[in-house]
Amino acid sequence: MLAPGLLIGNGFVFGVPGSGKSFFCKQGMGQVFLNTDDDVIVIDPMHEYFDIAKTFGGAIVNMSAYKKNYVNPLDADLAHINEKGIRDVIADKSEFMLGICDQLLGSTLNQKHHSIIDRCVRELYMGAFKTRKVPLMTDFYHILKSQTEMEAQELALCLELFVEGSLNIFNHHTNVDEDNRFTVYGIQDLGTQLAPVAMLVMMEAIQSRIIENGKKGRATWLYVDECHVLLNSEYSATYLQQLWKKVRKQGGLCTGISQNVTDLLQNYIASTLISNSEFITLLKQSNIDSAKLAEVIGVSDAQLRFVSNAPSGTGLIKCGTTVIPFDNTIGKDTDLYKLYNTNIHEKIAMGLASPVCQTEACPIDKEEELADNSAAQGNSWLIY
Repeated sequence: MLAPGLLIGNGFVFGVPGSGKSFFCKQGMGQVFLNTDDDVIVIDPMHEYFDIAKTFGGAIVNMSAYKKNYVNPLDADLAHINEKGIRDVIADKSEFMLGICDQLLGSTLNQKHHSIIDRCVRELYMGAFKTRKVPLMTDFYHILKSQTEMEAQELALCLELFVEGSLNIFNHHTNVDEDNRFTVYGIQDLGTQLAPVAMLVMMEAIQSRIIENGKKGRATWLYVDECHVLLNSEYSATYLQQLWKKVRKQGGLCTGISQNVTDLLQNYIASTLISNSEFITLLKQSNIDSAKLAEVIGVSDAQLRFVSNAPSGTGLIKCGTTVIPFDNTIGKDTDLYKLYNTNIHEKIAMGLASPVCQTEACPIDKEEELADNSAAQGNSWLIY
């Protein structure tokens, strides 16, 4: 488990497929969840962490246009804030809506659009503050449509698909268990149109959760699996970079999980994130650029022999300025191995998964059956 006492609690875990990186991270999540009162949040592009979330009674938020789980991006605790608090909410939500509209309009967004968005957000939340009623995107949309400027109508038209159209999953009140200590956001089923907005909404929800936990004196551990997926898109990469820098003071501890470290180093934002991380785990690597690794991470040629074609579950840990080799292999007959293992062929052989239907890729009727069973047991939120 990463030590929160580091100057910068952020970290990375690198390993090619089959190297044991998901197993390693699941172990870390389990240690945090079972040995502390901290929260764990996972961004899961491949639905590999649904099983551990079920085991720990966590909330599974499978983000998709055809699932019935909702996160209201305009959510705010209006019942417990004063006039200063509502001004802070307005500033935060204005910045968020600027990001949404910037993603939809791109380079055509100008200062007129900025002023209109800010004006509408202020009107929205001042009204909501008086009634103490949490607003929805449709409320913002109708205020926007009531403006006289042509630019306002342009913005409203861009938002229509996500408010009154087929991708209106963010025009509902939140029905996610926001207080659950173990939350997994599944993003595998996001389509190309929904993904940009969904990523921003998810990041906003996560950042708000980290800030609220910070006020309570509780740390939040954020794991971003396959983080190169987010870094390959400008909108989510920029937000992730801001998150990496901002949440430390609120007790946020971010861990990026990716495959080949050399490939990630070609991305400027990724290199910046790695440079601002004191905890690095290297499992088996291929195409190692030793000079680049030495420059950015501080690992020598001699130390790299521990990750070049290394067995699964072994590698290097860099914690602060200390670099040590490790062997994290566990017997396959143990309960921990069965819980954390992500090798689908082994899970099928052990009878832990079906070759026809697994939890993360089941037809809708099977998913609903799983959700019903979990709800009946009272041990997990499966929100589809």
